[in-house]
Amino acid sequence: MVSANSCRHSVLGDIQQKLLGQVTSTFLVSDEQLERMVHQMVEDLRAEEPKSNGSEYTTATPISAGHRMTHGTALGMAIDASGKRIRISSTSFANFDGDKQISESSATLVFIPPARARESTTSFFEFVAFCIREFIHIHGLVDNSNVGSGDMLPPLGVSIGLPISTQNYQSLIQGPLSCTVAEVSKEDSLDLGDRDVARHLHDTVLRNHLPIRIASITNNVVSSLIAAQFNNSTTRVAASFNHGINAAYLKRCPDSQTKRMADTDQSQRADDGYVAVNTEIGRFGSAPASLAVLPMTMWDNRIDRESRNPGTRRFEKLVADQYLGEIVRNLITDFMDEHLLFAANCDVSKINESYSFHTAYMAPIMEDISADLASVGDLFATEFGIATELADRQIIRALCDCVAARASKLSGAALAALVSRTKPASSCTVALSGVLLNSKLIYRTTMDTMYKQLRNARDTKVHIQPRHSDLLGAALNAVRLSPEFQRRK
Repeated sequence: MVSANSCRHSVLGDIQQKLLGQVTSTFLVSDEQLERMVHQMVEDLRAEEPKSNGSEYTTATPISAGHRMTHGTALGMAIDASGKRIRISSTSFANFDGDKQISESSATLVFIPPARARESTTSFFEFVAFCIREFIHIHGLVDNSNVGSGDMLPPLGVSIGLPISTQNYQSLIQGPLSCTVAEVSKEDSLDLGDRDVARHLHDTVLRNHLPIRIASITNNVVSSLIAAQFNNSTTRVAASFNHGINAAYLKRCPDSQTKRMADTDQSQRADDGYVAVNTEIGRFGSAPASLAVLPMTMWDNRIDRESRNPGTRRFEKLVADQYLGEIVRNLITDFMDEHLLFAANCDVSKINESYSFHTAYMAPIMEDISADLASVGDLFATEFGIATELADRQIIRALCDCVAARASKLSGAALAALVSRTKPASSCTVALSGVLLNSKLIYRTTMDTMYKQLRNARDTKVHIQPRHSDLLGAALNAVRLSPEFQRRK
């Protein structure tokens, strides 16, 4: 990560320089700290892996080369954790024999539920029904002559941005499906906690006479892993760095365990002895052993205490888009309290508002290498109405640098732990997505840390996934669970 003052002469006073040095040193993470974190994370991943009698984590299996698809169309639907966005697309599959082919993908439609649709679970799923109906109508996906014939209705794979527990999880093709949201962050506006999402969807489809079949429900990062593994068979890990963070990885199971898992969970069938494990890695740090290896600062503890879910998802609060900007804002206000930032008579009311400094501001600030940091000054004048001196701008850039550098190193260490847990026999590909990776500085530091913790294992490759890859994964999983779409070699 580029130092705040590496490209220009510092104009900071002695007191400013002293406090800045103290703050930035607090955010430094040593290689030894990262190694301890990787070791503890691997241990936690091992302890939390699903057993043959099921677990609270969603598991699924990507399509393997052992399937041949016939012609057909499947739908993918993604529901955000907050319930504030619903995305739907359709994918058409062509015959293939050995080569995996997608003949056509529709444009993704994005629906924004009105506030009243999120007032209750029932009203929300009624809005989901409206979205499905609109999508089918716009794209003309259903032949009316087939309506009423269950086997001919297009399957729908659902991807949801929440952890899911499964009990006797079966495809709706074979019988009732039970799929319950295991945990809802108190940050989320829609409370789906302990709701049987599958049953609600199933009942909504029947009640509204929708011409589709719900074939599968998975967590969104598992869906992304399914899509990535379909496109590249060496993919073993998928991770998303967005408003929140999550990751999934492939785990090889003994044949006997795989069969037992398949008997109790239809989504866990694995032709090649693999299951996909949703880690909910943002929860790392909730237990004492994992908290001990996280480099928490006083500012992190402050944000955790003042959040609506204190004591949980601590790792996420160190690296996710939702929190990085707020960490920087807290550092800025502490400099203001010491009268070391901004003019005494300027209006700082907006920067004093919680979460007013968005993480999206950090990338342009860090990438400004001009002598006068003009872009930093323009941003603060436009967004906060604050006129800045060069010293102010240098401090702000340095604070963004140190927070982003720590987040990047922690993210890279987490990826190293995930790769280590998959125990790849040969080459391994990691599929990444998320807005944080749009910053070249953050991406480069993340990758450098991952490779260093893997002892420079350059046979580990990285692939940046396209937007809406979870929709493709949801459709693929629906295909995998639809007998009319596949036949064995």
